[in-house]
Amino acid sequence: MTLTDYVKKLCEDLTTLKNEEWSHCAEAGAYYDFKEGRKYIKVISYDNAAGGGASVWGFINKSNPKFLEGDVLLAAGWATPATNHARGNLINPGYNVLDMGRRFMYGPGYCSGTYAGTKRDGSFV
Repeated sequence: MTLTDYVKKLCEDLTTLKNEEWSHCAEAGAYYDFKEGRKYIKVISYDNAAGGGASVWGFINKSNPKFLEGDVLLAAGWATPATNHARGNLINPGYNVLDMGRRFMYGPGYCSGTYAGTKRDGSFV
């Protein structure tokens, strides 16, 4: 699989998660999509099928040498990732959005550790 394939799968999984959690989002046609840039792929959440209510979910590293390809980065703003540290790696076989819980649909900053109330394993910090 290519990095783009992994990002497409991420967007599909996030869309499923959001629409299963919020029926009004499913009714409005809410979805996640991405835009490729030179260094990063920006993952965007849309509130409806017309592309309204766009917000950045996070970024996936393509070519910043500070990170591995596929590293998931928190958004610092609309066009910029936070480059302090990665929140996981999309290519890692253990990075399954649907198993991470519903908080994850809001962005990679919501997955620091495992689920609330359980021991943190250090994989997402």
